[in-house]
Amino acid sequence: MRILLIHNFYQQFGGADWIALKEKEYLERTDEVFFYTKHNRDIDTPTLGKKLGFAANTLYNRKAGEEVREIVRQFAPDFVYLHNFYPLMSPAIVHVLHEMRVPILQKFSDFRPICPNGLFFANGDICERCIQGNFFHAISQRCYKESYQLSSLYAASVALFRMMGAIRKVDAYLFLTPFAQNKFVEAGVPVESTYITPNYIDASQVKPSTEVGSYAAFLGRISHEKGLWTLLRAFEMLPHRQLKIAGRGPVEAELRQYVHQRGIQNIEFMGFKSDESKQEFLRNSAFLILPSECYEQMPISILEAFACGKPVLAAELGSIPYIVEDGKNGLLYKVGNATDLANKADFLCANPEMILRMGHYARHLIDTQYSPSHGRQLLFDIFQRVAGQRREPGYTAEIPAEQVPDAPRV
Repeated sequence: MRILLIHNFYQQFGGADWIALKEKEYLERTDEVFFYTKHNRDIDTPTLGKKLGFAANTLYNRKAGEEVREIVRQFAPDFVYLHNFYPLMSPAIVHVLHEMRVPILQKFSDFRPICPNGLFFANGDICERCIQGNFFHAISQRCYKESYQLSSLYAASVALFRMMGAIRKVDAYLFLTPFAQNKFVEAGVPVESTYITPNYIDASQVKPSTEVGSYAAFLGRISHEKGLWTLLRAFEMLPHRQLKIAGRGPVEAELRQYVHQRGIQNIEFMGFKSDESKQEFLRNSAFLILPSECYEQMPISILEAFACGKPVLAAELGSIPYIVEDGKNGLLYKVGNATDLANKADFLCANPEMILRMGHYARHLIDTQYSPSHGRQLLFDIFQRVAGQRREPGYTAEIPAEQVPDAPRV
């Protein structure tokens, strides 16, 4: 198969970027892949002219559209596997691909194009104000980097995506869990075009641990929405239990200061962990904690912990209960509730045989439901279904011309 894989990398490398790179690696083992990318680190807008150009291209980037058109002409892909296209590619590429009648399978690792900041999180709390398409809320809430200008720009971009009928030009929408699927359907995505394709990792070279480590682990971005304050307050109640925090982020200094000033001895900050040291960090832990207070999609850290034979203690919110099965491969606690988190963590630490049992089941899931071979099969089953629908008599994915406004001139 010939696959055109498309992804716009974020300025700060994250899970969505990691997945795009890994899927490229996995697909290249059996298929021919052309990887079309752009990177947000290339954004340079110091002058008014460049700022205006960036804004216009975020709304509709004709150049990106023409680049994709030329790639399709030369590479002739069987289908397009689209990850993120914001902000440097814009919905222009969807219109071009649809015009050239290339099947489009789009995978979502966040909530764009139904939420301007992609998180359903603003001003320290869950926010779904824009889900029905009124994106003025994003501007009033300054939901993107607390900026009126950037919030306005991204609100206009996702609004244009809807106005131009781009939602109906994608053949298949791929979601990591039923929770995300339901949110997009609620926002107007046709349910018949939606599929569940969870993230997956190659754990063939990862040997699961058969011992219970001496500490609970956090691994990820140290930011407000990740629930780190709840985590710290929980372990402040558990001076006899160890917590190690690996990662970097904007509230790290504030958290470190809090721990230092209060003389907390059982919490340690480990800094950034590379792929190699990350595996060792997880293998030596007792379990992973995911205290996120925003809607997570499918954090890679969960799958990495499962691969190492470790259960996960997680906040019961959003997609997480579809991944962490309470009592089977981890435990769930009430989101934002430090006391409940402390009680569940203490309970796990006191029951090492439960940790081993849940860790064994977690690894079993990695080898079956979350393996590269299973993920590839799901993807190709969806493509075959989409291709079959396109061959049916009378099929058309076209939007009536009178319903589609002209593309903006940029």
